[in-house]
Amino acid sequence: MSESSTNESLYSDMTVLCVDDERIILRTLQRLFHRKPYNLIITSSAQDALEIIEKKPIDVIVSDMRMPEMDGTTLLEKVATSHPETYRIVLSGYADFETTVAAINLGKINRFINKPWNNKDLIHAVEEGLERIRLKKENHNLKINIQYKNKLLNNINHDLEDKINLRTKQIKVSLLKNEQNNKACEKMLFNFIAINPYLSGSFAKQVGQLAGQLGNQLNLEKEAIRDIRLSGFLNEIGMLGFDPTLCKMPYNSLNFEQKKQFLAQGSIAQQILSPAQRLNNVKAILTHQYSPLERIAEKANDEILLACEIIIIARDYWRYSYGKIDVNTMDQKQIFLELNKSRGIKYAENILDILIANPELINENITEKGLSTLQLLPGMILKNSLFSTSHLLILAEDHEFTEHSIEKLIEYESNQKHQFVIVIE
Repeated sequence: MSESSTNESLYSDMTVLCVDDERIILRTLQRLFHRKPYNLIITSSAQDALEIIEKKPIDVIVSDMRMPEMDGTTLLEKVATSHPETYRIVLSGYADFETTVAAINLGKINRFINKPWNNKDLIHAVEEGLERIRLKKENHNLKINIQYKNKLLNNINHDLEDKINLRTKQIKVSLLKNEQNNKACEKMLFNFIAINPYLSGSFAKQVGQLAGQLGNQLNLEKEAIRDIRLSGFLNEIGMLGFDPTLCKMPYNSLNFEQKKQFLAQGSIAQQILSPAQRLNNVKAILTHQYSPLERIAEKANDEILLACEIIIIARDYWRYSYGKIDVNTMDQKQIFLELNKSRGIKYAENILDILIANPELINENITEKGLSTLQLLPGMILKNSLFSTSHLLILAEDHEFTEHSIEKLIEYESNQKHQFVIVIE
C-alpha cells in the first residue's frame, strides 16, 4: 500500500471546517480540498460554525480573521474554550497584525497562514493538524486499551496455572503478529513488564544496562551484547503470570513451594518467547538464568554460559539493591559482600572481579556525548535505547532515524516536557 493511500485511510473519517464570509474564498477552498479523503464543511458565518461544531465532531477549523458580526479571534476563542481538542488555523492578511496577535493569545491558534496563501502550505497545515488529532485519538485509545487489559489481568484470580496459560497465550498472539518487526516486538515485551503493577520497569532497565556494561568490559561482539542487554531488560518476563505475592515478597521470605514456583520462571519465559525466532539466544539465557552454573555448562554452549554468568550477577546486584532478595535493601558495599559469599559457586569470579573493580558501571547515567532531537538527521543509528520518565521503552537501540521518527520524538518531548540526550553510533 502506498503512503498516499495509507493517509487516505487514516483521515477518511475526519472533518475540516472552513469559515469565511467571502463566497469566492469558500469556493476556492472547496476546490482545493475536493480530492482529499477527509470531509470538508464550509460556512460563511461564524455563528453557523459554532452551531456546526456543537452538532458534529470537527477535527480542524480554518477561519478567516475579518468577518462581520463575529471575527475570527472571537470565533477561535470560543472554539478553544468549548472544543480545545480541535486544531485551529487562522487565515489573515498582513494588515491584521494586531488582531492576529489577539487570536494567538485568546484563540490559542495552532497555525497562522498569510493571505494570499500558498496552496501546498495550507494543505500541509491542515494535514499536520489532522495527523496531530489522529495521534492524540490513537494514544487515547491505547491508554484505554492498556487500562482495560490491566483490569482484565487484575480480575483473573483463579489458580496460578490458568493465569500463566492465559497470559502466555495473549503474549504469544502479540508476538506472532509482530514477528516481522523485531524492534517493535522487543519494545512490546519490555513494556509488558513496565506496565505490570507488580513488576518494575526501573529494575528491568537497571539490570539490562548493567549487563550491557559488563559485556562491553569483556569486549564481546555487538550482537552478543545486544542479546545480553535485552535479556537483562526481560529478566522478569517469566513472572508475568505469577501470583502477585510471588512478585511482591522478597525471595528469602517465600516458603518452599513459593520458591519452587519462583525458580520455575525460566520455563514460562521459554513459552512466552518461543514464537520469536530472532530471540532464541535471549530465550536460552532466560531459560537458564536460575540454574546452577555447572548445569548451564552441561546444557548450553559457551556463549550462552557467559551470557548467563553476566545476567546472574547484574540481576542479583539489583535484586539486593531493590530488596527483592532480603527484606532490607542494601548499599553497594553490603551487596559486594553478599556476592562475594557465593564467589565461584553462584557467581563467576572473573565477572564479579570486573564489577567490583569498576563500580562506576553500576551508575545508569554513564556519561556519553549525545545529541538533542533538533540535531538528529535521517539515517543516524540510535546507540542506547530511549526510555520515558515512567520507564517505558520508546525507541530500541539500533533504530535508524527517519524524518518521521525525528518529528514524533520532538513532538513527544514537547508534550511530555522531557528532553532526551540521544547517543548515536
